[in-house]
Amino acid sequence: MKHQLNRVKQIGKQWLPLLLTAIIPLLLMEALSRGQYLEILSWGAHHLMELFFNVWIALGFLFLFIAAIGRTRVAYWLFSGLLIIPALISGIKLKILGVPLTPWDLALAGEGSDMVKYISNLLNVRTIIGLLIFIGLSYLLLYRTSLIVKTTAWKERGIFAVLALLVLAAVYTDKPLPVQKWLGIKADTWNQVENTQTNGFALASLLNTKSMLNDKREGYDDKAIAAIVSQTPNPDKAGSVSGNVKPNVIVVLSEAFWDPTLIKGVQFSRDPIPFFHKLQETVTSGWMLSPQYGGGTANVEFEVLTGNSMRFLPQGSVAYNQFITNEVDSLASIYARQGYTSTAISPFHNWFFNSKKIYEDFGFSKFIPIEYMKPNYSGPYIADNEVTTNIIHTTNLSDGPDFVFANTMENHFHFYPGKFPKNTIDVKGDIAPASQGMLETLAQGISAADNMLKELVDYYAKCGEPTIIAFWGDHLPALGDDYATYIDTKYISGKDDPDFLKKMYSVPLVVWNNFDTKRKDKLNISPSFLGPYLIELSKQQGSYYTDYLRELSKKHPIIPPKDHYASMNIKEEDLTDYETLQYDILFGDRHAYKDYQTPIIDSRYMLGYGPITIEKVDADTQDLSGQSSVTISVGGKNFPPLGVVTLNGKPLPTTWQDEHALTAVVEGDALKPGNWDIQVQVKDSKESVIGKSNTLPIHMGGR
Repeated sequence: MKHQLNRVKQIGKQWLPLLLTAIIPLLLMEALSRGQYLEILSWGAHHLMELFFNVWIALGFLFLFIAAIGRTRVAYWLFSGLLIIPALISGIKLKILGVPLTPWDLALAGEGSDMVKYISNLLNVRTIIGLLIFIGLSYLLLYRTSLIVKTTAWKERGIFAVLALLVLAAVYTDKPLPVQKWLGIKADTWNQVENTQTNGFALASLLNTKSMLNDKREGYDDKAIAAIVSQTPNPDKAGSVSGNVKPNVIVVLSEAFWDPTLIKGVQFSRDPIPFFHKLQETVTSGWMLSPQYGGGTANVEFEVLTGNSMRFLPQGSVAYNQFITNEVDSLASIYARQGYTSTAISPFHNWFFNSKKIYEDFGFSKFIPIEYMKPNYSGPYIADNEVTTNIIHTTNLSDGPDFVFANTMENHFHFYPGKFPKNTIDVKGDIAPASQGMLETLAQGISAADNMLKELVDYYAKCGEPTIIAFWGDHLPALGDDYATYIDTKYISGKDDPDFLKKMYSVPLVVWNNFDTKRKDKLNISPSFLGPYLIELSKQQGSYYTDYLRELSKKHPIIPPKDHYASMNIKEEDLTDYETLQYDILFGDRHAYKDYQTPIIDSRYMLGYGPITIEKVDADTQDLSGQSSVTISVGGKNFPPLGVVTLNGKPLPTTWQDEHALTAVVEGDALKPGNWDIQVQVKDSKESVIGKSNTLPIHMGGR
């Protein structure tokens, strides 16, 4: 017993130097996550208890690493990396997108590839100085003093492990004493900038994790949902409100589409979006208040397609990756119930933002990702006119009306000069060269989007099919760190600009149709209200949810962040029913779906335009004797441009002729007589087979 007490005392003597060891990387973490070194002094002075909890968290993790490794120096460097690397990424993300790193960013799976492009922002002078100071202090403490014990025995490591778990559990659970509750410390998940600036990066991350894992809502039950739902008709029981016209409904989310001519401090050599400006004057148009800036396209999709709002979910979260675990009634399934063919088109990977699964859960019957498109690029991404081609092809294939949701990529971040093969628009003004270059690149990108819109409108104006086209941008483009170009051009005065929300989150919208040409509405809405508007415009039957949202939008057409409720005359109780219905759909028992007679998920859901089918295979010879290569011709249906012919499971060099014909070359070791099993496969960037045809055998002879 005495021996054990001595061990505890020995560990106690290490507390002060270990505390110092934990504080050094903690301070650097705070500086990097905030982007300002002096700001941590003000934070520490005004939020002493939050600082205390951050130190406890850091100390808990340091103990955990020492317990796991036993070598203090190694544990320190690994522990420091755990704190510093995420903080560094968070500071970069904050500069570019205005939102810090959150635990749910880890749910992005492969979608974080864009963050690789931010590496150029890492090695600035401020960061290098901070890292050098940190390394210098750490070196002195670890290698030039005797304060830190180099190795720890197994029994002491066990004590450290227990202490670490106790410390971290106490902070995470706020037990046995609810100190955080007493002090009013909590996660402001709807405002992550304020959350990290007030609570500190470590505590905010822990509180965010706790919030992410706890989705229980007080006061929610079937009766509460029934009381709201009973006020609106059930989509399968209500009488049809359909008119004689069933128009195609084409919804185009144009990547980072915005109107830079709103910037008065610069001049463009020509209007980059003349057709869009023309439609603004002649058809329904207006603005949407996006929940995103600079990125997060999937969240804007989520709002438009489902009617749910990101305002009720943690800021910085991605609904597609975190909250969609079951089928969700959407515009796709709502229109499908009216006899529409619902198709999603996205010129990017099928796995991005979990799209393949999400579009199935939303009730689409088809999804056309990049793997099923022609490799028609403009800059680093698929050109907008390729998306146009796929939209038109989609509506031409079906006999009845279509609902098409398409997004684009040509104008995707970054906006560096030279992104496109040629810039045709010059920008002049008293601005920095960096701002000029980014604005010229943006102008070129949105010019292609404008051409896409014109091509769509021209086609459907002539084709004779009644059609609605809704076209809008998902968010403003990120033009430099900390809104640099917007400030440089005096579009905003800074982050404290009194019109910051309106200027930096409002995206332009037009809604064109060719059957109710006299209608010209002025819209000023949130994305979640666009769906109900389109259902009403197309005169189709909505759902209990879209009916509710349509009525709510008449009172509160814009749902802003909570700190803008008062200025927009919104009370939290005005949105309680909305939030409750959304909770039921995403986290609850989905009470409102229980009476649905038609399944939301379409059992025929597929990638591509139809089943890939081989009907015949011809070889330019049936005798392999003396042949160095053989060309085979494959005929059939729905061959995608990137489809590859395989022989006995191995891919062959393939040339796409059209959707009915492929040719492939057999050479080398593959030239063996016998049965050749021919198949067409489609693989994605992860080498996963996402589509394949039937197998058709042919017999090849030899000597």
